[in-house]
Amino acid sequence: MPETEDLEVHLATCQDCAGELARYRGLLHTMGSLRYHLEETPPGFAAAVMALVAAAEQGWGERIVRVANDPKIHVAAASFGGLVLGAAAIGLIWWRTARRGEPRAA
Repeated sequence: MPETEDLEVHLATCQDCAGELARYRGLLHTMGSLRYHLEETPPGFAAAVMALVAAAEQGWGERIVRVANDPKIHVAAASFGGLVLGAAAIGLIWWRTARRGEPRAA
């Protein structure tokens, strides 16, 4: 293969690339010599993680109930609803007034 021969000639003549290839091969050799070792989890680790997850989920439920039962939130929601309704009414009146001035199609 001509590409392989070109690469080998380049590596034989270029010290920078040859050094980089040697470092890459050394890294692969070092990674290949690593051994796979599975650590055992401490007793009760899985149960502790699941308890934390359950506590976090329970916290959200308590927050939702607290917000749903807060009278201040009810007043704020009603005020916001009134604001939206008023803005829609003003927009509708403005739109209908603008349409009155337009010539009607026959």
